[in-house]
This record gives sequence, structure tokens and C-alpha cells, in this order.
Amino acid sequence: MNMNYSQSWVVTGAAGFLGSHVVEKLLNCGESVIGIDNFFSGSKEFIKPFLDNPNFIFYEMDIRDVNELTVLFQNHQPSIVVHLAAIHFIPAAVADPTLTVSLNVHGTQCVLTAARVAGVKNFWFASTGDVYKPSELPHQEDSIIEPFNIYGLTKLMGEQLLKLESKHQPSAKFVIGRLFNLYGVRETNPHIIPEIIQQIRQQPNKPLFLGNLWPLRDMVPVEEAASAVIESIQKAPIGITTVNIASGVAHSMEELIEIMGKILGKPIEVKIDPAKIRSVERSHLQADVSKLKKLIGWTPHSDVYRGLKNLLMIEDSTQENLIT
Repeated sequence: MNMNYSQSWVVTGAAGFLGSHVVEKLLNCGESVIGIDNFFSGSKEFIKPFLDNPNFIFYEMDIRDVNELTVLFQNHQPSIVVHLAAIHFIPAAVADPTLTVSLNVHGTQCVLTAARVAGVKNFWFASTGDVYKPSELPHQEDSIIEPFNIYGLTKLMGEQLLKLESKHQPSAKFVIGRLFNLYGVRETNPHIIPEIIQQIRQQPNKPLFLGNLWPLRDMVPVEEAASAVIESIQKAPIGITTVNIASGVAHSMEELIEIMGKILGKPIEVKIDPAKIRSVERSHLQADVSKLKKLIGWTPHSDVYRGLKNLLMIEDSTQENLIT
């Protein structure tokens, strides 16, 4: 993964889960990065290590303030925008659809508008595998689109905004990255893997209380997703490119829990908590990653044992008594 670039980048959602990893990788390559976040779900702790880097400038602001955002873009004249800021946690999106539409749709248009005024010619947008119609088969980028929750719908609307923008800027480059299930350090939402780790820490000798365990999910190491984000905007052609960011392999939550038990050296007992069960749930979400491999030459790895072991070792280095 060669990322020796010399361009300036804007990353919205810079203090978030994926955003902090994108920022870290860019700074490690000597890139200039402008980070934007309002800490709605991002963490100040995630960007603290970058603040002393002379190549990093951070702005605490709401992307929906299009006037302030436009001034910022005009002042810095970035080469590339990576737009990650959004409500990503599905239960939170369902609980507040008005805010979700405001941040995910209106916010995206604000970033697009600021980028156009500033003459930005490279724009990467974080969409989701949740835009696809539920299927037991791996989703290709031209698979049927039919989101069934407000989160997927707002991301589809964001995709449509990019396609419209590309008509106004035929010489610019737009990448729609359909992200699947990321995992790793610096998670900002209570997804199942951080929930498992938290429960093990708090009550190491008691059963876990979780919701649905049967869904199959395409699990993607967040560090490699960040690399794929960076390389896909660099290597995509002019115009609109839509690409899955995934590993191409699906695992059940039961399988992940069993693997974590092996890593921790003890079986993990699970009890179903009715309060945690989602009433509407996809049974299978998996990507076809052949287009991603053709575009950037590689795909994120699907070795969840290795990925989870690395995650648990990092967690264990910050707090004791996790791995026996």
C-alpha cells in the first residue's frame, strides 16, 4: 500500500472512528490535513495525538454551517475532501430521523457546495452497504438498491447528491465508498464488538447479555478501510466511481464471539437480552470486492481471528486483565 502523496486533504468527521484512522495514515505519510469535527460522536482524545503535528490543523465546527465551511475551504484550498461526518449508528439514526436527514443529507450538500466554490476536484464520500436490497448473495456495486432504514436512505440520498454534483463538474473526481462493518480501536458507537469488550471488562466472570447473534456481516479492519479510502480517491478515474469497502467474507456474531473466547482463553457464555434485539435486521450483509481489488490492487483482509486478536491486545495494553 504505497501512499507517498503530496497533496492537502480535508477530512470531515476527523475525530471519529474511521476519520481518526484516515488522519493518522495521511499524517504518517507526511500529508497536510485539515480535520473538521463537532464532537457529536467523535472524541477529542482521538485527535489529541495529532495536534502537535505541524501538518495538521483542526477546526471544531458543524458541517451544516455552509458559509463558515466555504470560507475555510477557500482559505486552505485543499486538493482532496474525504467526507465522513454523519450519524452512522443505525439505532441512533432510527431514533432521530430528523437529525439524521439534517446531518447526513443537508450536511453532505454543504460540504459539496463548499468544495465546489473552492475548486476542489477530488471528493470521497462515505456511503454504506446498507443501501443495498437485502440479499443472501454478496453485493456488487450494481446490485439492486433498496435501503430499508433511515440511515441507508440518507446515504443513498448523499450518493445522489454526488452524482448530481458530478454533472456540474465533469472534470472532477467523485468516489462513493460503500463501507461495510468496520471494527478496531477508537470505536465511537456501541456496536457489538465494543459492547462485548466492555461487558467482559466490567463483569469478566458473568455471561454477556446481547441482542441478535445470527446475522452474517462483512467485517473490515478499520486501519485497512482507512488505507482503502485514501488509495481509492487517488486511483479512481475522473467522474463518479462507486466501490465497496469490505473484506468480501461474512461472519456471524456467534462465530466472532467464539473466536474471541479462544483468544481470551475461556469460553464466553451469552444470554439474549430482549431489550437489545433489533426488530428489523438484515440476515446477511456481504460485499463483492472484485471492483475494489481492480481499482487499488488489494482488499482489506478477512482474517477475523488476526484482526480481533490485534484489537484485544491493544485493549489489553491500555487496561489490564482482559487476555488471560
